[in-house]
Amino acid sequence: MLSRICGLQQLQETGRFILLISATGAIIYSTILASTLIICNLALVLSGMEKIGGYMAILKACFLIRGKKATALSLALIFNLVLAAVEALFQYRIINAYHHRRTGLSSIALEGMFIAYLYAILLVLDTISSCLFFECCKTGSKIDAEGCFPYQIEIEDRYHAVVMIKTLEELS
Repeated sequence: MLSRICGLQQLQETGRFILLISATGAIIYSTILASTLIICNLALVLSGMEKIGGYMAILKACFLIRGKKATALSLALIFNLVLAAVEALFQYRIINAYHHRRTGLSSIALEGMFIAYLYAILLVLDTISSCLFFECCKTGSKIDAEGCFPYQIEIEDRYHAVVMIKTLEELS
């Protein structure tokens, strides 16, 4: 009987350990995913507003986001929650109604178009807030009179992919 109780306690401790590891992994994954989402959103805004693209937009977004990550995370959280709510509304109103055939097909299609329009408006508002956040980051960062950052990025060799980033103090 005592060995059964000890075995049960071990299973409970193992279960708690697995739960702790899972929760830690979920938090780390969510943080990395949110940071990636923020940097990619800012890189998209940069590519549209400053006519740069590719990895340069991503690098510039990484430099712009310094010190303002909490603000960017709160903006991303708000818009992602609202977009998820609209997606849930679509699932509840359109998908369920279609599968249960509660209403006519034309009313489902019309309501689906309205929900899609609401989603599109929210995407436009997300883009506008990203543009305003970009302007805030741009004015708040250390940019000299020529519009350049106090960083110099050197890409030495295409095949070795060596990237050196130097600050203004290192350049002087």
